[in-house]
Amino acid sequence: MHQSSTNNLSVEDKKLASCDFCRSPSYIAVSIVTLIEQDILLLIYFISILWCVTSYLRTQKALQWWSYGQSIKLADEAERIRNNLLQESCCMRRSIERSIAETPELFARNKHEWIDSVEFLHHSLANLGDRLAPPYVEHSLPLAMEFLIESWQTKNSQLNIKTQLPKLWRDEFPSHSIIVLQILDELLRTLSVKNLTKISLEISLIPLQYELNELVVKISYPDAQSLSLCSQLPELKYLKRTFKFLTSGQCFYRKTKLTETLYFRWRSLKRN
Repeated sequence: MHQSSTNNLSVEDKKLASCDFCRSPSYIAVSIVTLIEQDILLLIYFISILWCVTSYLRTQKALQWWSYGQSIKLADEAERIRNNLLQESCCMRRSIERSIAETPELFARNKHEWIDSVEFLHHSLANLGDRLAPPYVEHSLPLAMEFLIESWQTKNSQLNIKTQLPKLWRDEFPSHSIIVLQILDELLRTLSVKNLTKISLEISLIPLQYELNELVVKISYPDAQSLSLCSQLPELKYLKRTFKFLTSGQCFYRKTKLTETLYFRWRSLKRN
């Protein structure tokens, strides 16, 4: 009996001691720290999910904008073919057939007009091919970029563009080169559509170490209002995000007074 009561007392003493320990400041502090750590982990987890969802939505919106822009370009090219080239070729064919059938001698006298029409059709088709697939891109990105810039300056004589392009370039797979050209083309298009014709551009193409390449576009604005207007264009934000997604590269910018410099950086993909 004495031993049994002693055991009961010891159990009760342990319970009381355990309760006393639970009430001790050290145990309460440890519990509070544990709860705080759990809350912090839950907060980090929630923030990570929120960041992933936000990043996905932004990227999705940028790619939707990019896809819509490319679709508009193709639709414009198709409209040019239907309204210009096809009608021109049909008129040429009917005129030639009629001239040959009715008055062969008249056809001989107007041969220069037919030659001019054929040259116009040939020139239009050549321009169409250049718009659909940039020339030189298979062999040299600097040459392809130079051709693109010259084409834009021909169409928009008010654009003041200076270039620093290397003569030699790395042998790389043309997929990224085409994307870089499309990004630059879209950038020039955006600046032209927004009537930012008083700006001046300096475009540089730089090979970096470790197979990295960098396209630098320095935009100089005439006043602070133009700088603010261009910096807030949603098209530029979409353009940067699209470039990063399609090339797995980097895009960042720097501002100094009335100048904004865009940096597009990507890694070369060598041909198989």
